[in-house]
Amino acid sequence: EISSADKQVVNEYILPDGTVVALNSNSTLTFPKKFKNTIREVTITGEAFFDVYSDPEKPFIIHAGNAQVKVLGTSFNVCAYPNDETIEVVVETGIVEVSCQNSEIPEEPLALLLNAGEKGTLLHSLNKLEKTINTNANYLAWKTHNLVFDQTPLGEVVQYLKKTYHTQIQLNGDNVERLLLTAQFENKSVEFILNVVQLTFGLQLENENGNYILSESKTVNK
Repeated sequence: EISSADKQVVNEYILPDGTVVALNSNSTLTFPKKFKNTIREVTITGEAFFDVYSDPEKPFIIHAGNAQVKVLGTSFNVCAYPNDETIEVVVETGIVEVSCQNSEIPEEPLALLLNAGEKGTLLHSLNKLEKTINTNANYLAWKTHNLVFDQTPLGEVVQYLKKTYHTQIQLNGDNVERLLLTAQFENKSVEFILNVVQLTFGLQLENENGNYILSESKTVNK
């Protein structure tokens, strides 16, 4: 078993079969010291990115809440925090099968096949699986610290920054949340990004013991 603490990211861990895993903060991956001869099974609580070692004779199965993800060899992200309303699987390469382990709705699909660029979502309240095209370019930002914003409201930008950098950011002012940011950042610090935001919109930026505050000033672009 490996775990990550609050505000800690485990960038790379190699499982017994050669599969590479990255863990987001407050996440736990449980696995045996040695996988069985016919199957490779792990359990994830939280968020992780898997680059599964290809072995057609030994499927790799991930248990995440009441969802199950089955693959042979591929790379994908699983987000399954206990308090979230959904479990999400986003496929980067290959094909992934996502199934609901305790679906009580016979007419709903029990399993979905996801191709690269697709996202599977399990809604806890409905025990329902949905497949969509992944439109979130920042789903791996927690791992890569690469962020892309295209006319993105600042309120949404801040949510990505808080999740990616595990820091507190507050917006003050009636118009600040609605300001639209278009920018791309590759492995930059949160302070660098907030400075860019400050200069772009003429905001005031304060840092109080690692808690950032962006406030509207007289020169803000409305």
